[in-house]
Amino acid sequence: MVTVVPFKGFRYNKDCNDDFSKVVAPPYDVMKGEKLDMIQNLSQDNIAWVTKNKPLYSDTTTENQYTRARDILNSLIENKTLSQDDSEVFYVYGQNFSVHGNDHFRFGFIGLLELEDFAKEAPASGSFSGILQHEETLPKDIEDRLNLSRQTLAQFGQIFVIYPDHKKTVDQSLMTAMEKEPLMDIIDHQEVRHRLWVVDDQGEIVKIHEEMKSKYVIIADGHHRYKTALALHQERKDLEGSNYRMLTFVNMANPGLVILPTHRLVQNLEIFDKEKILDSLKKEFTVEGHQTKEEMFGVMNSAFNNEKHGLGLFMDDGYYYSLVLNDIEIMNEIAPEKSQELRQLDVSILHSMILDKILGIDKKKLEQGTMKGGGFVVYIKGIGDAVDESITQVKGGAQAVFFMNPTRIQEVEAVATNFECMPQKSTFFYPKVWTGFTINKIE
Repeated sequence: MVTVVPFKGFRYNKDCNDDFSKVVAPPYDVMKGEKLDMIQNLSQDNIAWVTKNKPLYSDTTTENQYTRARDILNSLIENKTLSQDDSEVFYVYGQNFSVHGNDHFRFGFIGLLELEDFAKEAPASGSFSGILQHEETLPKDIEDRLNLSRQTLAQFGQIFVIYPDHKKTVDQSLMTAMEKEPLMDIIDHQEVRHRLWVVDDQGEIVKIHEEMKSKYVIIADGHHRYKTALALHQERKDLEGSNYRMLTFVNMANPGLVILPTHRLVQNLEIFDKEKILDSLKKEFTVEGHQTKEEMFGVMNSAFNNEKHGLGLFMDDGYYYSLVLNDIEIMNEIAPEKSQELRQLDVSILHSMILDKILGIDKKKLEQGTMKGGGFVVYIKGIGDAVDESITQVKGGAQAVFFMNPTRIQEVEAVATNFECMPQKSTFFYPKVWTGFTINKIE
């Protein structure tokens, strides 16, 4: 059973901040280098000083980036920059944003989820209710987040989860709350508008709690943070609050739920013969060379709209290639151990038929991939200038880039409810859920 409860969140005090946009921040893992400096320089009170405090050469086991983060958090609470709400409530978190010229509004609620291990199978009888993961995660040491959690005993970054509610029963409660003035209202540097409201009506709180009991939730973004919460709870079972994690819950039927693709940049292969690769691809794909990327994406989009499986490829040989799979049945031979839902994903086709079978990038080599470089595969989020930047990287020395269509939300649900995981970086839920709108102390 999924247990979701309200909580007394710590929030930035409006009496101490004339501009909330200076104190909230993106998730810790997307703040690097100049971007981190830019965010932290907005204010000495910005939450990024806590979530991404920088290591120093003088750090020791007793005085380091994590103890500094703890001290900064304690100071923000002591001087009332952060204040705890008086009663246990749910919060509504909404984001207005634009993708490819289309405006969207995604909203959900923030609450605490009672921790439980990821579900591995359905119950012998009755409907399923539990916690599901939807994609494999890149090897990543959770020690960093665990050290921060140990010192601060607080939860900052949201874990973004989705749940089925096609009747939109919970959404009705959230929309009622959104009729009031928001507690926070900011526009970030990417022109995304973030707003926070409160659900403080006891009847609505009980309604949300009861409705969520019968649901399952799928982690959309934040698998590592969830694993960190599980690890901390094993260490600190003496703290009652350690058995709960702050999450943002979004209905799968929400019209603002947007998934963007994540492209794959290939590099560092010892053998990379363009002609042989094309010859191999032509055995199972209809391969067309195009003079422009727009033509390539046009074929990919047509395949997507007609429920076919289309990919794109650029190797800096004068063409942009569209690759449309001739017969999905070939995946039954290549990946018979996987479910039909998992076999039919574009990303599964790319990984099994092309990266592994043709290029020799097996699971071990894939594990060396990152979002920032190194390894054999670099994952490129499909937003902004990502396409042009990846093409430039191929022209500058990388070997190829494979372009993807987005994964559908129905595909995410189908694979997750089969208790399977998609290949890593199969989805990019946009925009990211930001940090600092609510904080949960577990002590």
